Amino acid sequence: MIARAKYWARVPLIGMFMVFAALAIVAVTAYLHAGWYSAIGYAIAAVVGVVGFFLTFRDVSDPPPPAGPPTPSDGTAQ
Repeated sequence: MIARAKYWARVPLIGMFMVFAALAIVAVTAYLHAGWYSAIGYAIAAVVGVVGFFLTFRDVSDPPPPAGPPTPSDGTAQ
């Protein structure tokens, strides 16, 4: 739960990185002309691009609620 709240605002940035990574994979694959390995490269790029597109444009307008105040270690409430 803490990790989700920590990286919640970075989700669109991670998605954009994935989209650009997919473009880079396509560029390298097209440059190499590696036969059947090119098909694998294009398939990987397609998956990375679709996931990145989803993460970039998903609705993040409803972030998780902030964490409550810390409780004392002895268990007493204030």
